[in-house]
Amino acid sequence: MAESVACRKALQTGISMKWESIIIEGDSLSIIRKCKEKSPDKSLVNAYIYDIHQLRLKLKECSFEYVSISANSLVYILAKGTLKRNVGVYLVRSVPEASEVQATSER
Repeated sequence: MAESVACRKALQTGISMKWESIIIEGDSLSIIRKCKEKSPDKSLVNAYIYDIHQLRLKLKECSFEYVSISANSLVYILAKGTLKRNVGVYLVRSVPEASEVQATSER
């Protein structure tokens, strides 16, 4: 369910920032597939998927791409750091320097 909430939030953020297109990457293949499908979803995350389908109509271009967990490791580093500091962070075209350093050291 967290992945569907994150996809919806990414779309909401893109729309509020007046972006015309967005690429959303995630490591939950089932959620990425549901986001790509046009047919109604009957799973437990139905409400989130419905919202995602409605929000994507507000954008000129919107795509959902699967990435492996290993390729998505920077996201986990950012999420962990954000949770430790108990703050909300929105990243636009860059990441905090501390997260870049941590990602480099963990490779």
